[in-house]
Amino acid sequence: MNGLALLFCLLVTQAPSVEVLTLNEARHQGTLESFSATTVVVKTETESISVPITEVLSLRSLTPATTPSTEPLLIIRLVDGSQLMVRSLLSSANAMTVVHPQLGKLTLASTSVASVRLAPPDPKIEMDWDQLLSRTAKRDMVAVRKGDVLDHLDGVIGSLNETTLQFQLDGDDIPVKREKVFGLIFSKRDAAAKKSLARLDLVSGDRLMLKQISWTGTAWKGRLVSGLDLEIDTPSLRSIDFGASKITYLSDLEPQNVKYTPFYDYPGTYVWEYRRDKDFEGKRISLGQKSYDKGLAIHSQAQLKYRLGGDYRRFQAIIGIGDEINEGNADVTVKSNDKILFRGVARTAEPVEAGGVQRPAPQVLDLDVTGVVELEIFVGFGSEAGVNRDTGDRVYFANAKLVR
Repeated sequence: MNGLALLFCLLVTQAPSVEVLTLNEARHQGTLESFSATTVVVKTETESISVPITEVLSLRSLTPATTPSTEPLLIIRLVDGSQLMVRSLLSSANAMTVVHPQLGKLTLASTSVASVRLAPPDPKIEMDWDQLLSRTAKRDMVAVRKGDVLDHLDGVIGSLNETTLQFQLDGDDIPVKREKVFGLIFSKRDAAAKKSLARLDLVSGDRLMLKQISWTGTAWKGRLVSGLDLEIDTPSLRSIDFGASKITYLSDLEPQNVKYTPFYDYPGTYVWEYRRDKDFEGKRISLGQKSYDKGLAIHSQAQLKYRLGGDYRRFQAIIGIGDEINEGNADVTVKSNDKILFRGVARTAEPVEAGGVQRPAPQVLDLDVTGVVELEIFVGFGSEAGVNRDTGDRVYFANAKLVR
């Protein structure tokens, strides 16, 4: 092998550059040394770091992405939540054959397809298409564009070739010109019962819901929840997100019970109801001058109870009085099965050794909830002299999540 050929092989087989984010928000950047069902190993400039797969939240490619193609693509949504953007599509009663720019020729079981968008996006009818997708369809729907309006026909979708869609309407077989069809929406089909292990995103914008994932050293191999096997070359990978299978944000759950006790027990007294994923002004939660997309905003005095059913290992959150508040003091208690897991104070000022006061940093919670059936969060009025009132008692649980 001459020198040029050797250099080419080294470039092709070079390990990808990645960032691994863990459940405790540690970040490890380097080259991907190995990936298995149990461990991810990242080689940094100084060492090889082994991370148990149970602790990995996401793996993100650091290789500069190629510019996505601007060619118009058809969008296929599968019942498992995957989304494929393909160049061409033909279908029979049992299968769809598609050509994907990166994944090549694929055969999909017809029962795994939820919808197909055959026309390019257009803001004029975007809302109409979204409304059709949001329906629980009892029969198949063919969306047909009429000017700036999207109409639809209910019936049974048949085969699709380059020119014609076979469609059954009220028992009659009707051929529909493909060029007139905006999209196809199939009657409600049950998604695969098995939950996804991870979501894999391609640089092209495709989303793949996987139940299996492996790395050969040169490419990624995955199996969709719906059963399709795929091979993804390294440059096509944007990220692999394991979060959905490992964490549940508390703000995505409904409390089993909520109880409010206003500071003044008078008729008509305003009650500060808890909020999800925003502060009490409707903005993003902010603690320590950092903003968060997920979390709970709880005002004193409130008690929230969640049923966990023993399904989780850790409860993690960042807590404190919101940055928009200048003076506040509240007691915080987290209990499980009548056992106190955390008891503390959220405040806007604390004394320092040199005299005076300073604003404390938000507190980081990482609590063991193994076997816990019920989790209770209580925010009280606060007990410090001179500040025993509810003014400013806005306690935020930023990034509050349960880890399996």
